[in-house]
Formats: sequence, structure tokens, C-alpha cells
Amino acid sequence: MVLRGFGVGALVPALWLAGPGRLAAQDCAGAEACSLPGGVYFAEAPAEGLARGALIFLHGYGGSGAAEIGDRGLVEAVTARGYAFVAPDGLPRPGGGTAKSWNATGTPGARDDIAFLREVAQDAAARFGFPRDRVLLAGFSAGGMMVWRVACAEPQAFAAYAPVSGQLWRPLPQACAGPVKLMHTHGWADPVVPLEGRAVGGGALVQGNLFAALALLRRASGCATDAPDTDGYTAQGVFLGRRWSACAPGAELELVLHPGGHAVPQGWSGRALAWFEKQSPAE
Repeated sequence: MVLRGFGVGALVPALWLAGPGRLAAQDCAGAEACSLPGGVYFAEAPAEGLARGALIFLHGYGGSGAAEIGDRGLVEAVTARGYAFVAPDGLPRPGGGTAKSWNATGTPGARDDIAFLREVAQDAAARFGFPRDRVLLAGFSAGGMMVWRVACAEPQAFAAYAPVSGQLWRPLPQACAGPVKLMHTHGWADPVVPLEGRAVGGGALVQGNLFAALALLRRASGCATDAPDTDGYTAQGVFLGRRWSACAPGAELELVLHPGGHAVPQGWSGRALAWFEKQSPAE
């Protein structure tokens, strides 16, 4: 899916009984929101069998978890591969009216979004029966910016990270907290969040430079060199990739470019999950 969909997803039909190897009883699925003290999320499990893990996908500015669960192309591509699809709701940001987004800058807000995303993962793992340690945190645009914030500040919060068309805000952190597994995807012709970043809100906020942010992660991940692996240049359909794997144990970085603009490109979920499976193989 090149553009976000806005339909409403179907309900997962079955309620499972709690017990070893089974799902906990569900009172929410599909278009029915799962409620937590800090907010809500939407989720859908594979139609058959237990989920082997989950992809948590953060919507962009002005989006919603309901819109993401309604993007049937994305949801079904993820669940068909055996993963639960989880779509949390952001909150309106100060000065942003009713548009929902994420606290990607780390400024004080109504909710600790990192703590909320941890809570979502824990709750969804219990409800939908996937391993908590096999969760890929992904997101688009402002959602991708939030993914970057978590990956830099608390890299151990999730197994791996896959932001799309969103990066850290300036000023960039002095350093990130530690080694991380991250695959960043970006459109070569993205005018909304250019690779180099741009000023928004009349200059009140300035998007970071993606290449400077990747340099931060290479340092935090103990990568041996700024240059990608000699065999780390890939061309797969519309995707051009660069990989850094000569890093600390448990760390790998990949930059994936495509010729489009500010969008989630067709085929992204399959590529992201294939990469994730190499980083977090099932036992």
C-alpha cells in the first residue's frame, strides 16, 4: 500500500480461553479498541494458529489506530505472515488541536508515550498470545519519529525497530543509550520529511538529518566503521539497501531507500518482517 487506508477492519471471530499455549480471553479485536489506563490500541491476530510475534505500527500525524487497523492491505500482509498487527492511538499534542500524534521530541506531555507503548506490548502479548520479546516497533512519519525516539532512548524496549519516513528531531541527542537493531525506510523524493530534514511550524521545530541520526546509532551500536558492510549493498525491487552489521552483539542497522515520496511503499511489510526474522529468529 502506497497510501494509508481508512476502512474499518473485521473483528477477529474467536475468543480463546486462557491457559498454557493459548490466548487469554479477548474483549477487543479488529475495530473494537483495547483500552488501557493510558489510552487505546487496536489489534488483529492471524486467522489461524498462535502469533509468532507482533508488529506494532504507529500512525502519522493526524492519523489513528483505527485507520491503521482499517488498512487491510497492510494488516493482512502482516497477519498472513503469522504476526499480530497492533495499532496504538496517539494523543493530541499541545497546540495541535485534535490531531493525534506522538511525543517524539521528548518534551513533557499528557502521557509518557514510551511507557504507554511498553504497556501496549505487554497487554497485547497477553491478550493475543504472542511472545513479548518478538515485537517489531514500526511507524510512519510522526510515528516513525516516535520509533526513533524509543530506539535511541530505550533500545531494549523492543526487539527491533523499523521506522518509515520519520527521524529524530533537532537538536539531536548527544548520544543514544546502546546497541540497537533498526531498519529505516525512506523515500528518495520525500518532500514532507526530507532525508536532510526541514523546519516546520514556522521554524519552531526542525527535523533532524537522517544521516547524522544514523551516525549516532552507529556509535551507540559500536559499529566498526561508518562505511556499510562490503557485501551490505542490496537492490531488491524498488528498494536499495545499505547494511551495517560489524557492530556490537545484538546490533545491526540498515538504511532502505525507494524512489517514492512520503509514503509507506508497496512491499515494505514483507521486507521489514523478513529483516526482523533474521534479527529475531523464532526458537
